[in-house]
Amino acid sequence: MGVGQSYPGLTEDVLEDYTTLTYLNKGEILYLMKKFYSIDPVRMDADYHHRFEKNLILKKFDVLQNNPFQDRLFRVFSSKEDDCFSFEDLLDLCSAMSSECPIEVKAAWAFRVFDLDEDNQISSRDISEIVDRLTGAARRGHLLDDDSKNKIANVILEEINLVSSGGIGLNEFKIIMTRIPEFHSSFYFRL
Repeated sequence: MGVGQSYPGLTEDVLEDYTTLTYLNKGEILYLMKKFYSIDPVRMDADYHHRFEKNLILKKFDVLQNNPFQDRLFRVFSSKEDDCFSFEDLLDLCSAMSSECPIEVKAAWAFRVFDLDEDNQISSRDISEIVDRLTGAARRGHLLDDDSKNKIANVILEEINLVSSGGIGLNEFKIIMTRIPEFHSSFYFRL
């Protein structure tokens, strides 16, 4: 029983292409396809590129359910920016979160996730919201006051900001992330 018979659209050639274009191996790709396909086999048989809604993806992929940046992951990795995922969108996300993904590539994706206002820099406003998300403060109703968050953001920007622009650009972010050993293992999830 070949791959094409099990999952229409996922031929041996396509599978080979995915292993070349991602940081995932064939077994991981087949595992992801099995879960993705199980969302709605009829739709997948009719259209290999079907885009499933966020709520359906979350039911199958537990690792995304409690992520404080869930909304950003769907925004950044959704190729049509519609909070829906095709199988290839899911592969992009899982490839970026793979332990095999180089740190520079991870950092570029992380930058897009953490640039919450999408202005091509991580500013004090972004950092304040990141603090709220990481501490779970919004869910518990115990937000830090704005003054405290601004102090945290200013300390981070003073320590990290290499060009004193008031925010952290992509290149600065990549440089800093390559110097933080924990980054590679924290911007990761296990399939």
